[in-house]
Amino acid sequence: MLPTLALFSLLSAFTATVSAVPCVQFDSSWNLYAFGGSSDVKLGANTTWSSPSTSPISTSGRPPWTGTNSQCILSQTNNAMYVVGSDSSDLSKIYVYNFASDSWSTQTTSGAPTDLGNTRSASVLDHDTNVLFTLTTSSGLYQLDMSSVTNSASSSALSWEAVENSSFSVDGYSVTATQAANHIFYFGVPNTAAGSANVFVVHYAYFQPDAQKFSGSAQFPDTAGQAISIPTESDSVPYSMVFVPNDFSNTYIATHWTDLGDYSITTGAPFATDLINSTQTIAAPTSQDKTASYAASPYDLVQIDSNGDIYYYATPVNADYTVSSGGSWQKLGYSLSGGSSSSSNSTSSAAASGSATASGSSASGSATASRSASHSSSASASGSAASASSSAASGAGNVVARGDLLGLGLGVVALGASMLI
Repeated sequence: MLPTLALFSLLSAFTATVSAVPCVQFDSSWNLYAFGGSSDVKLGANTTWSSPSTSPISTSGRPPWTGTNSQCILSQTNNAMYVVGSDSSDLSKIYVYNFASDSWSTQTTSGAPTDLGNTRSASVLDHDTNVLFTLTTSSGLYQLDMSSVTNSASSSALSWEAVENSSFSVDGYSVTATQAANHIFYFGVPNTAAGSANVFVVHYAYFQPDAQKFSGSAQFPDTAGQAISIPTESDSVPYSMVFVPNDFSNTYIATHWTDLGDYSITTGAPFATDLINSTQTIAAPTSQDKTASYAASPYDLVQIDSNGDIYYYATPVNADYTVSSGGSWQKLGYSLSGGSSSSSNSTSSAAASGSATASGSSASGSATASRSASHSSSASASGSAASASSSAASGAGNVVARGDLLGLGLGVVALGASMLI
């Protein structure tokens, strides 16, 4: 009997190890952090990354990092990070990390959708309102108002609210979302044309009926992946989005700007008008891991893969919002230890430093100013209030194991059974 109990303990430990996924994020001063290993660490500014001097951060109240789709989301204005989906036993919990005080707190929520945190790009924090939006594949779009939280959890539970169903089918969709100019873009929606993304307009709380087309010589594919925004130094709304599709064809930089008062106006954009709704490319990540996590500062793009290896791309976007030509992914001189084993979603790594060739629109392109920044109709009564009642049950995460390790686990079970006979 004792050997059997030991085997079940081994399987439990094995399952917990496989489920963990690390993530990276910046604070508002653009120091890099890595989370989800045996400890969470501060890696510092990009000037130290060739030989970083790491410092562990607080472990008191840290997430268990057992979720398979955890997201580490920066609230730039509040110099805080909100962690979604990091506790497989209760996905409704939001862990809040205060960068300034090096402290964790746990925000309880109610009415969470059952498939909260279904991917690593499912939730998006609106820059202006500090409202968290997450698209589910079973019950539509939900929101959680984090404006009362800022950098520390509230003593009372926050309520998730249903917003509306998407204007597109989510059957078979691995949600891949991020924000630019108060619009949430959904990349890789099945049966959407390559180079186009579906849109939720935050300030008017509605989904555009049609996908937004992006210009550029390199169209991003209609496949899911990972997506993040590139924050601005001035803490304005972001305008550049990073999309890494699961086919790793490129790293796509999509740029969007909208005049909220009149969608037909293109003057006033912080970049050349031909960059509005455009796509440019840099090299695909060196580590082609579908479960990797990404973060961005105004100066760097960073990836951490499921092995804990960290890669960065310096200055992916210039001050004029064009991409840098000739850049490459570099491996940071530190790997996060104690996280999950490498994922079956990894494909063969590219060369140790993939060269990048900028493509797409240039700042001096010839597109006319008549191009609409977004083909959303102007604000009207059709824009319903973003708040609606919801009563979805709180979700619990399913542990996803690698196929090869799962086979090993089954072998252990078989061995245990033979010992009982």
